[in-house]
Amino acid sequence: MRKINKKNNQREEDFHNQWANSVSINEIDVFAQFEGHTSPEYKEAVKQLGNIKGKKILNLGCGLGEEAVYLSIQGAKVTALDISREMLEITKKLAKKYGVNKKISFICMSAEKLKFNNETFDFVFGCNILHHVDIKKTISETKRVLRSKGSAVFFEPLAYNPLINVYRIMANKVRTDGEHPLKVKDLEKIKLFFPKMTHRECQFFTLLIFVWFYLGERVHPKNQRYWKKIIIEAEKYKKAFKILYSVDEFVLRFLPFLKKYCWVTIIRVEK
Repeated sequence: MRKINKKNNQREEDFHNQWANSVSINEIDVFAQFEGHTSPEYKEAVKQLGNIKGKKILNLGCGLGEEAVYLSIQGAKVTALDISREMLEITKKLAKKYGVNKKISFICMSAEKLKFNNETFDFVFGCNILHHVDIKKTISETKRVLRSKGSAVFFEPLAYNPLINVYRIMANKVRTDGEHPLKVKDLEKIKLFFPKMTHRECQFFTLLIFVWFYLGERVHPKNQRYWKKIIIEAEKYKKAFKILYSVDEFVLRFLPFLKKYCWVTIIRVEK
């Protein structure tokens, strides 16, 4: 059994506990993330799971609870897991707000060492989790707890875009030191465990909206998470986002080498 890096886990737990304590439940809109005009990739990630009604889903790194609650509303039997107890408390409150608190199990646990029996879940779903953890350990555990022919979907940031990397440097107050956006070698690690793997990269020109946040609206990334802002204020940016997203789809179709410079990738694996 691989050992967990306790120092890294403590750092992640402390950071996310602090984040959770700064959030009001009233600020969280579950449907904005998964059905909003400026976050189609989240909806795509759920779509790639397939039919989830009545299925058992492990939500790795549930964070503030948007994924766990949304999947539960769609009819799944969700286990919400996070290393941060305070994040889990927010998730519980959010689940109660949406009336699904009795349909979700809440567990404080590391994604790198899952205390579940083999082949427990039909699906594993994780948004922005792999770049916080040891990928080999987490993917190995994901494979172990998935049932035969089960699948997992992850939504993760990529490492190569220069603009986003400048943003990451500037946003050091709202990020942990151990974050490691995914590289090509990380995708190759995942494929070693799951040969049946696909991934789709998205959001290239849409990142120009982030430039507007900084230069036009004078919002510093250390004070506000841009990826949250664009979801919360979707109505304000939906026209610009729609145009830029369409440009992305056109350009990436003909210039596929640019895909690695996108902001995020949606990864689907099957056991």
